[in-house]
Amino acid sequence: MKTRHSLEITGSTDPGCVRSNNEDSFTIDSDLGLLVVADGMGGHNSGEVASDLAITVIRDFARKMLGGEKNLVPEEGDSQLSVRGRQLEYFLKTANTMIYEKGRAFPKDAGMGTTVVAVLADARSMTVAHMGDSRAYLFRRGSLSQLTEDHSLVADQVRKGLITAEEASKSNLQNILTRALGAEPEVKVDVAEHPLLPGDIVLIATDGLSKMVSDREIAGLLGREGEPQKIVEGLIAMARSAGGTDNVTVVAARVPAKEELSLKGLVSRIFGG
Repeated sequence: MKTRHSLEITGSTDPGCVRSNNEDSFTIDSDLGLLVVADGMGGHNSGEVASDLAITVIRDFARKMLGGEKNLVPEEGDSQLSVRGRQLEYFLKTANTMIYEKGRAFPKDAGMGTTVVAVLADARSMTVAHMGDSRAYLFRRGSLSQLTEDHSLVADQVRKGLITAEEASKSNLQNILTRALGAEPEVKVDVAEHPLLPGDIVLIATDGLSKMVSDREIAGLLGREGEPQKIVEGLIAMARSAGGTDNVTVVAARVPAKEELSLKGLVSRIFGG
């Protein structure tokens, strides 16, 4: 689907080849340029509950505060952030409160939580907010960049030089998160701004992709496929082919190339709108 900013966005989720249930969730709002993925954790079906609650709260608050002519800015939060940054921070913190309180209210959901990556984007820039080890990537002119840092024990060990990235990829401690929505009553949300250029591809995904498919392999597919639908389908297929040991969710957004933007502008001038 295309946003009102001309971004083309597609997403999909798959349980993988091993697990019978899917604790991942995602949402896309094409009018707002909103993309969110979440990977739940917890006993019974609590992981699914947490991830679904996260994306529902973020989507609903985004529509209330950003929909139509409205663009409401939270009074609280980090005053150093951009308007979109403060909005995303507020959405994630609100989701955290709801997940945390639900976990306290219902014993079967105690301790549940979820990772999250949320993006607000237009054709010129995007704001990314995240917690946990789900990731955001940017593919530009043949090069793939990871935009988020994993909030996990092994990622912290790599950053401190205690282990190598290769050792981290084989560690039995990969699933231990240092930050997640719902784990604590108060949370710190990482928020960052990034410019976008014509032809850029934005990718957000749960760790069911990153643990099965290397960055080199992801970049290879993005270099071959420019359409978000084919990118999403191809990456999920690659994760499954590699073993699919976890649920995998992928959302891809593409900024139109210059020639597409020029054609859109010409059509707009001729026909209006």
